[in-house]
Amino acid sequence: MGHDQLFKLLLQAFFADFVGLFAPDAAAALDWSTLTFRDAEMFTDLPQGERRAADLVAQAYTLGGLRRLILLHVEVQRRRQAHFPLRMWQYYAALRLREDLPVLPIALLLYPAEQGLSLATYEEEVLGQTYLTFRYLQISAPLLSAEEYVGAATPLGAGLAAVMRPATRGRAGRIALHRACLRRIREAVEAGQVDEARAFLLVNMVATYLSLSPAEEQRLRAQMSKEGDTTMEATELTWADRILLRGREEGQRADIREVALARFGSVPPSLEQRLAAATDDQELRALIRLVSTVASAADLT
Repeated sequence: MGHDQLFKLLLQAFFADFVGLFAPDAAAALDWSTLTFRDAEMFTDLPQGERRAADLVAQAYTLGGLRRLILLHVEVQRRRQAHFPLRMWQYYAALRLREDLPVLPIALLLYPAEQGLSLATYEEEVLGQTYLTFRYLQISAPLLSAEEYVGAATPLGAGLAAVMRPATRGRAGRIALHRACLRRIREAVEAGQVDEARAFLLVNMVATYLSLSPAEEQRLRAQMSKEGDTTMEATELTWADRILLRGREEGQRADIREVALARFGSVPPSLEQRLAAATDDQELRALIRLVSTVASAADLT
């Protein structure tokens, strides 16, 4: 499972909250009881001849007397690409022409852009004159204040804060943010705001994007235990726990690769070698813990 898929699952589970966080006026105008998700929207008619799938397309009716069906398109972009604004326009145009429905386009960037929250623009000029101006809501998560979103009314803020800017730079800031996110998720569970399945998605965002080394986790656990804080124990739904529940060695190997893909974008050759060499459950368990906690793929060698 890649990064895009992690976000797709999270946003599907908290879609109304997501729109409410970043486009509150739009969220207030929609009847969320009518929300449905489209099957993967494939585009084979783009000019480049490529076959692409939009990350997430949903539909909902507006509130009020004259109800209108609209589409909401969310694209998660992990890396900076010069042609990304063009792609957003192409998706918009294809959806608009195909469905004949208004489209609310949203881009969630996992890299720093010019602003944290803005209307991004794609323009086309002909003979020095601008004839096309297309705008879409752009969310550059690394530029947003993690502290602000951890404290949001929806616990989704705690999950997304894992890819936002900590209040303090360096490892100390990331560890503090890790703790704050888990505490907010625990509070949401205790208050009945989220069920176990949705809490699992939030905790895994924290485990994936704010991972701690074994030593850091041990120190944080000891510190919180002294303070009587049971957050670590209450939110112990991690990638490793999910995998260990499956039990079978082949399933463990496949899921270790999923974790590596989600955290590092690929399965390092060194990890493949260690998976091939692992001969028993104990060795696989050690690899599960390693892949779940190392700071980078380089630490797997």
